[in-house]
Amino acid sequence: MNATVDDVTIVGGGDVGLLTALAVRRLNPSVDVSVVDDFQQEIPQVGKSTYREIQTILHGSLGIDEPRFVSEVKPIWKASVYFRDWCDSPAFQYPFDPPDKYPDADTPNAVEHYYHHYAELYDSPDHLTKCEQLVAQGKSPWYYGPNGDLDRYDKVAYHLDTQRFNAFLRELCRERGVSLIDDEIVAVETTGSRVDRVRSKQQSYEADLFVDATGFNRVLRREQDAAFRDFGFPLDAALNVRVPLSLDDVVPATVIETGDHGWFWQIDTYDDRDLGYVFGSEYADDEAALAEFREFVASVAPDGVDPDVSAEDVDRYEFSSGYYERAWVDNCLAIGNAQGFVEPLQSTALTANASLAVQFANLLSSHGRVADDALRDAFNASVARTWESIHDFVGVHYEYASGDTAFWEDVQSAVGSPRTARIADEFDRYGYDWTVDTADASDLAALKIFALPDFYTVMRNMGATSEFYESHDFDVSEEVVRERDEFYENVREDVERNHLTVKQLYRGVMDF
Repeated sequence: MNATVDDVTIVGGGDVGLLTALAVRRLNPSVDVSVVDDFQQEIPQVGKSTYREIQTILHGSLGIDEPRFVSEVKPIWKASVYFRDWCDSPAFQYPFDPPDKYPDADTPNAVEHYYHHYAELYDSPDHLTKCEQLVAQGKSPWYYGPNGDLDRYDKVAYHLDTQRFNAFLRELCRERGVSLIDDEIVAVETTGSRVDRVRSKQQSYEADLFVDATGFNRVLRREQDAAFRDFGFPLDAALNVRVPLSLDDVVPATVIETGDHGWFWQIDTYDDRDLGYVFGSEYADDEAALAEFREFVASVAPDGVDPDVSAEDVDRYEFSSGYYERAWVDNCLAIGNAQGFVEPLQSTALTANASLAVQFANLLSSHGRVADDALRDAFNASVARTWESIHDFVGVHYEYASGDTAFWEDVQSAVGSPRTARIADEFDRYGYDWTVDTADASDLAALKIFALPDFYTVMRNMGATSEFYESHDFDVSEEVVRERDEFYENVREDVERNHLTVKQLYRGVMDF
């Protein structure tokens, strides 16, 4: 059914629902946008970590003033994902500036640079990009430029306190004319796949277009006939707790360690150190998972903080891994966890869904708000590419992992895909040169969010080899070695000399 969208009702006032409302309203200012939710409910505490695109979305697409955002939300800047202990591999980082590790395609004798990185530099603690140095030195991306003005290295993401972030988004929605309706939806009325109206105990709501942003409750989506692609990841539960944190102790990275039945996270925010354990409930019951989690909490709690957490302190969440093959069905679009989810590794959910919200709003705007099958098909294809790309990138972390528990033995074979096998084959044949134009590259061209340099950075640090480099012993000139050494040393000195710590920024410069 084709219709012009003049009003949109979003069910669910979490971060993704509010971001969707802001995107639709900003790019389609004549559309009436409402968000219906029980706003008295406690805001969930998970989902604070993002990846680099969040900067462009918030401060570009949504036009959110950065100084105000920093002042009210008080983010911590995230420079990488730091795998402090991943299946007993040496510690490594996945930074947000991996291309800085590799030469430009037109660099003379580029193979010397590639080979030198492959053989010597990929795991060197002395050859770190700026993002990696920010983490190693505990610095923020902020610095004073040559003219004395405060400036920022922009290849970073955010750690967010969810309560601060959600409150900020609510305020922004009100300022921009989005109606926030404090109500609880208890029924959905449909005709076939079309949503006619949604109802609370007191009243009903109609709209040209509904958006399901109700998370894993999937209040609207479960009333529609839509196929679900199950990724089959054996992770389906998470434990979460927060402990006090001083700005002196902030680590500007999402820190990852592996456990017996999954993996742990550490996300430092302005207020707390957020800790979690993502695990497979088939492999560990709640008692065993909690015991393992408590050991992790005790090992990473800041000095002076009581690390002993009880079962009552810990929140437990469940999730499914996969996505609906059609995000937009008739007059109802599902977004956020209502539409799909992979798992929390690499912190993709919030940023990916914010990006999809902007894409959706752009499609409406650029097509005169006419919602036809072509528009739905275009958006659904973009959503599928997003989840498949995330699935593949997360999957390589497990394909190259190792472990002797049942979980780690099973997970390696549960997450692979034909595309990750193809990526490994490309690395094997061509090494780090991802610019090779092959006749059968359509599947690689479909990658979204994460590109080949991202895959290669993670894979190499986890032990992947390239037959191209293994079978050829390239000579690396002293000039290349010297240039690389000088480049990385300049980066180290720049961060050490110029960049502010988070505490210096918030307590000294901004005086919060």
